[in-house]
Amino acid sequence: MKPSPPTALATFERSFRLANVAMHSVALQVRRLRSAEPEDVTFIFRKWADFDFLVVSLTRLRRSVQLACELSQAKPELESALHEFDKKLPGLKQARDVAEHVDDYALDRGRRKSISRFDLETSSLSVRGPTLSWLGARVNATVALKAAESLFLAMQSAKNVLQ
Repeated sequence: MKPSPPTALATFERSFRLANVAMHSVALQVRRLRSAEPEDVTFIFRKWADFDFLVVSLTRLRRSVQLACELSQAKPELESALHEFDKKLPGLKQARDVAEHVDDYALDRGRRKSISRFDLETSSLSVRGPTLSWLGARVNATVALKAAESLFLAMQSAKNVLQ
């Protein structure tokens, strides 16, 4: 027998737990980006790797909140919070898409035709923020953390309304 689909409230509670883990992951990655780590001596690309993990964590947070929009009572507040999040991090989706489909882009088969295989290994990292500039987009860790905190606050607010 197939289990019945989850209720909207169960979906919201699951999305909240997933968002909580993602929020902690975002904070962890930003802390790492602001610090010196033991592996910095041997792995000069450590901060680039941490930016990759930050992009993944931010994307998971966004998707978790988007899942919470399944509940009609939470949808209006959360949709506006998602819109603000996207506005503050306009390069996030592109960074995620290219990183996730790097195999296609490495062969010039990616969906974004303006991005060539030669662009994949061309980026810069600024200690201000810190900020990663890649593929014409910028992801600033401080801005990302504040945007993530605001989005998670909206989740907490929606949870309080639903209880």
